[in-house]
Amino acid sequence: MRLAARWHVFSNKPVPNMILRLVVMFIGLAFVAASVALTRASGLGTSPISCIPAVLSFATVWSIGVWTFLFNVLLVLIQVAILRRNFQPIQWLQVAFVFVFSAMIDFFVPFCDTIPMPNYGFEFFYMALGCFMTAFGIFLQVKASILTLPGEGVVLAIANASKIPFPKLKVAFDTSQTIIGAVISLVVMSGLYGVREGTIISALFVGIIIGLFNKLFPNFEKIVPLEGHKTLTAATLEAPGKPVKELAAEARAKHEDSE
Repeated sequence: MRLAARWHVFSNKPVPNMILRLVVMFIGLAFVAASVALTRASGLGTSPISCIPAVLSFATVWSIGVWTFLFNVLLVLIQVAILRRNFQPIQWLQVAFVFVFSAMIDFFVPFCDTIPMPNYGFEFFYMALGCFMTAFGIFLQVKASILTLPGEGVVLAIANASKIPFPKLKVAFDTSQTIIGAVISLVVMSGLYGVREGTIISALFVGIIIGLFNKLFPNFEKIVPLEGHKTLTAATLEAPGKPVKELAAEARAKHEDSE
């Protein structure tokens, strides 16, 4: 049996598959955590979801990791308030994942703060590198399909309650985080700290870069298979529209009619 075939058999077993996907998930979290620390050190702003914790870390004695944890716990509680009985208890695991993610950020911050950035060119380079790291980390998290993190989970919860499409709400949510972060920074510190052009660039281009990684690694599922395995991602919080089962039934009916 060839190595690829052996890997396919091994990685499709339930326990090895879950362990493999957890490893990929944590690697993805590490990339995003390092990118948050790096973009914060660049001084040109972090991603929209991290800008409020970044601003508060500049304005208080608490670290960006502490604020990231508190902010994301708040997002989980908002999900509970919106979904109520529909909030699945397993989704409390979001808090555990965010705790690890927040600790990773604080681990990387001291290292990134020592990187020399003598001028704007260096700051922009590291900010752009941070965008690529964020995109790759999110790419890995999506491929792992372990759990929906609070930033996406709260948008999905609002989408289910309001029946507004997820993409529109995601843009509105990211925009609101940027505005709130900027207002806090201007009021508390009389300047923009943690929210700058890098925040806007991240909002505009991270999604595009994720698409690039999808094209670069089209066969990633052969290494980390998902089909037939349990996932706890956004699929567990259906977006507005017809249920998946109803859509599948309609597709089968159309197929039968065409025959």
